[in-house]
Order: sequence, then structure tokens, then C-alpha cells
Amino acid sequence: MDCQDLPDHPAAAGLAARRFADALAVHALLAHTARLEATLAPTAGLEALFAVEQALDLAWPAAAPACEMIWATEAAPQTRTPTLALRAFDEAGRLLLAQAYRRGGLKHG
Repeated sequence: MDCQDLPDHPAAAGLAARRFADALAVHALLAHTARLEATLAPTAGLEALFAVEQALDLAWPAAAPACEMIWATEAAPQTRTPTLALRAFDEAGRLLLAQAYRRGGLKHG
């Protein structure tokens, strides 16, 4: 799983989710996506969670696939755990794409 850096504001989480959906589209996987999983670190804040949800909803031309939003309840060591992890699965549960984003940013203030 590739880990990319995010800027230091909640809207960056939405931008990351949009880029994730764009990557699915580039690889012709958007239509094959049956389930999405988004895991957000607790330090990111509620605004970031809403931004991710909205970006994923808007990314699909028809109804978005089932989406499981996970807001972690305890902080993990920042050196190992990304702030935002996104994964897409097909109908059979096979992983189509996974991306992770870490921050200097996404800090709930």
C-alpha cells in the first residue's frame, strides 16, 4: 500500500478520497467497486470524516457502492499508521486498490 502525504487541513482528506476514486477510474475499476473501506485516525477530526464521505459519494456517477467509514478510537504510533487508509473491493471481496495517506496534516484543532 502506497503512503502519500496530506496537507494540514480537514479538506485534504476529501481531496485524498477524490484522488482515490480517480485512481479507480483510471484503472477502469470504478464500475467493479462493490464496497469501499475508509479508515481515519482519531486525530483527523470529524470534519475530515465528513469530507471523505462526501468525496466518495460524489465520485460515482450513479449510486456509490457500500461504504464502511471507520473512525479509529485510539491513536497508533504515527510512524506506522496512516491518517487515512482507503480500500476498494469487488463483489467477491477481492481487493481492487488500496492507498494510504499520512499527515503532517489532518489535525483536528
